[in-house]
Amino acid sequence: MNDNLNDMALFAAVVQHQGFTAAGRALGVSKSLLSRRVDALETHLGVRLLQRTSRHFSVTSIGECYAAECQKLLQQAQAAQQVIDDLQQNPRGLLRICTPVMMAEMVIAPLMTEFLTRFPGITLELLAINRAVDLLEENFDVTLRSHNEPLEDSGLYRKALGTLNYVLVASPAFIRALPQPPAIEQLSYLPTLVRKTPWAGGEWELTHLQDGMRKISLTPRLVSNNLLVLRQAAADGLGIALLPEMACKQDLAEGKLLHLLPDWHTPPSSISALYASHKGQSSALRAFLDYLSGKLHGAL
Repeated sequence: MNDNLNDMALFAAVVQHQGFTAAGRALGVSKSLLSRRVDALETHLGVRLLQRTSRHFSVTSIGECYAAECQKLLQQAQAAQQVIDDLQQNPRGLLRICTPVMMAEMVIAPLMTEFLTRFPGITLELLAINRAVDLLEENFDVTLRSHNEPLEDSGLYRKALGTLNYVLVASPAFIRALPQPPAIEQLSYLPTLVRKTPWAGGEWELTHLQDGMRKISLTPRLVSNNLLVLRQAAADGLGIALLPEMACKQDLAEGKLLHLLPDWHTPPSSISALYASHKGQSSALRAFLDYLSGKLHGAL
């Protein structure tokens, strides 16, 4: 069928340009190729479309009718291609995104106004869910994950977006109240603000360029699975928190929080977008992934 469609397009061009030589010049193909393809089309149809000799070229009556229908098909194909081109240049449509709550609050929320302003044809549906999701079963286009390397094999495609750095922070008042700057070993005895997750909550694993890795048992003053709660508690002077640097970037800049033991940190977590397939990827999803990659490239 595809060969027939191609031959129909070539035949329509021959009729439009009133000859093989002019049509070949316009299409960038040889006159002999055009002649062979029109011959094949006539054989397939079982009719004579053109009358031609070395000196004469004319279109049969049935060829005239057939060429008109071929032109209609070409116009429809061009209109269909224009739809794709428009979507590529001006992405639009519904994009369903699923992320953990922390990712929605700390990574996606600050970027959405600019993204939706840049791409007014895209509608976002963002669900913050702290559980594993099945993209296909639950009809999501993409999910974002923070994770350690390597990422387990899920059968999904992955686009790496950046890395997430966690830092120790406390309020200036809390730090001033300490009798002396704390050493790493003293964290076990100081009030801490601890994020509770299914995989962590009782200790912090911190590394130092020269001193290596230490596991710190904690004495929590406050435990929460919400980073906004922990950030506010740290700013209010309730204790020391281990937070993503991007989550407290503004408070650090404004002096509401200060770095504590800045040479100690967790191994950086990767941020990845996971999606079902490269093929047939919508222009909206491609625009979203490219936008996030540009914004989140590098350490956060």
